[in-house]
Amino acid sequence: MKCVKSCLWLTVLCLLLAAPASAQESKVGFVNPQRIINESRIGKIAQEDLAGLGKEKDRRVRDALAKVNKLQESLKEDALSVSEQQSRENALRTTVRDYERLVENSNLEIQAEERRLIQFVMRHADSILRTIARERGFTMILTDPEIIGYVDGSMDITDRVIKELNALI
Repeated sequence: MKCVKSCLWLTVLCLLLAAPASAQESKVGFVNPQRIINESRIGKIAQEDLAGLGKEKDRRVRDALAKVNKLQESLKEDALSVSEQQSRENALRTTVRDYERLVENSNLEIQAEERRLIQFVMRHADSILRTIARERGFTMILTDPEIIGYVDGSMDITDRVIKELNALI
């Protein structure tokens, strides 16, 4: 029994002494992707492309809405036969469905393009992030400002990433 206690104490002592030796110091950096998108040249170019797509989609949606409005106005004419009235109502329903589908698809396409452009910019920033992480000894770089309560200014590398991205263009 005394031997078991001695072995147990020896094991605990070894574990306590080994723990600090095996622990690696962690250093965490932070980068704000939204600032990279908003402030870097490549991000601004991506935003301009997205705005152009948005304007084109908006024009198409407005044209489709004008068709809906025109068909609604044509239903208000007094001298329509029953068959003509039904035909125009059917055309209006189809046009409204097409308009709603166009609005939904346009929104989805803009969202998909926005994600693609963000990924494009962040892929360019990734190699810069890796270089900075190695230089400064970061074991991790956080990118979500929503989940972080406080970031020491010395750990925020956003300005440097923006500067280096701008140097690429």
